Amino acid sequence: MAKSQGRFLFVDNTAVGLAALPPRLDRHRVDVLQQYEIDRLNWAVYDAVILTIHADQIHLMELKDKFESYLACGGTVLFNGHVVQPFLPELTRFQPLPKRGRNDLIVHREADHPAFDGITGELLSFRKGVSGFYGRGMNPPPEGAFVINSIGADHWPLDWIVEREGGGRIFVHAGNDIWGFLMIGSPGNLPYVQRFFDWLSESSSLKDTIVAV
Repeated sequence: MAKSQGRFLFVDNTAVGLAALPPRLDRHRVDVLQQYEIDRLNWAVYDAVILTIHADQIHLMELKDKFESYLACGGTVLFNGHVVQPFLPELTRFQPLPKRGRNDLIVHREADHPAFDGITGELLSFRKGVSGFYGRGMNPPPEGAFVINSIGADHWPLDWIVEREGGGRIFVHAGNDIWGFLMIGSPGNLPYVQRFFDWLSESSSLKDTIVAV
């Protein structure tokens, strides 16, 4: 059953202060925890585990079994950044665009998706006329992934989702944290961030049974 109220685990790993946190959102709870403490939690209470561009991917490799168990019970892993250590089998190392001029960094909408309702390719392509803030390459998706946004003349996959046959899903964005990009200098984009997290919650297939992960 779809849930209107979401609960999310935000994994923080920054040397000074916090990463760009999602702003205060209606109906949703965001628990912020330092990365090296997350292994002690039962992730099954969270609609999504949110990883930022600052994540220690070597440490994430140590939690591979934890991620696998969480996904198996229907969880969502939201990854932002450049894959360096593929801690899940669906992940492949980041590839930067060979050309990164203004026109090479244009973001294209490849498919409609409720997570990006109202968010145009133009909004993602430019901030005050400058391109490249949203993404500059790709984490190559596995076969069967659903590509939402791409970048560059060759339409490299930038935002994609893969649904696992055994349950769970992985949402990958190859760039700076999505909510941070939308909110920095643009508080008027709050409704877009709200809708993004509404979708994460409402589409969650997390099983109601308590699973020790």
